[in-house]
Amino acid sequence: MSTIGTLVNANATLQTIKQLQDLANKYQTQVNTGLVSQDYSGLNGQAGQLTNLQSSVAQRQSFLNTITTVQQRITEYTTVVSSVETVVQQFAENLPNGAYGTVPDDIQSQAKQILTEISDLLNSQDGNRYIFAGSNINAPPVDTTGLPNPGTLTTSVSGPPPNGYYTGDDNLAQAKVDTATTIQYGVSADNPAFENAIRALNFLANLPAGSPSQSNPTDVANVTAATTLVGQSITELQAITGKLSFQSAQLNNLQTAHTNALNLTQTSIQNIETVDPATAITKLNQAETNLQASYSTISALSNLSLTNYLKF
Repeated sequence: MSTIGTLVNANATLQTIKQLQDLANKYQTQVNTGLVSQDYSGLNGQAGQLTNLQSSVAQRQSFLNTITTVQQRITEYTTVVSSVETVVQQFAENLPNGAYGTVPDDIQSQAKQILTEISDLLNSQDGNRYIFAGSNINAPPVDTTGLPNPGTLTTSVSGPPPNGYYTGDDNLAQAKVDTATTIQYGVSADNPAFENAIRALNFLANLPAGSPSQSNPTDVANVTAATTLVGQSITELQAITGKLSFQSAQLNNLQTAHTNALNLTQTSIQNIETVDPATAITKLNQAETNLQASYSTISALSNLSLTNYLKF
């Protein structure tokens, strides 16, 4: 009976050694890597939670990447719109009185120059993408070569050539920046803010040689109407800039919210995946101490002779 009991004790000790070896290996790996486990199976039932958190991180990072791209494009839109406003504002300073200059055809040459500058600005590219063309991003959106001559002050020229200048479409870019938020952003070159200026400039650029005359009531009325269109363009350009600024501020708020949530989620992931080094070392030391004690026990049992067994 005593011999059988001793054998049982030896087998139990061997089983304990195996368990302690596994624990020691586990804690050693934790100390070496800083991770609780190398796979989901060792996460003590938190694998599902970890998967959900990782999915949340991927989604929020995707939103942040999209916001960064949209913010860059809004900055590009704002820069161009501001440049157009500056050019139109400088031209407006000469109206209406400057239209009746002593230099023949001066207003015509000025209008042609400004019209070219605005066309170039609205044909700006972001890489290979024409940003003012709506969804028709592969072609320049503005072509003023087909504008009516003589020009018109009463009919919109935002249509396609040959009677208009716009070759794009009205499908502005959209971006999903949150689970429940999709924004439409940007502006197309057929916007009234641009069209009013282009219509007025085209009219003035194509005035007959030697005109306008301040003594001609028709010329005076036309210059006044063109001046009004240019003024409306400036007001609308400022409104576009304000809208773009508002969208940028909204995106900044979303970006901050996503970043804060992302940081919290990553902290939760870290709490699940990683171990406290001091705690892991303490557990490793304890496991090694227990393992050494078990080795001593099994060593003592293995040194028992048959005579010793019979003494029990």
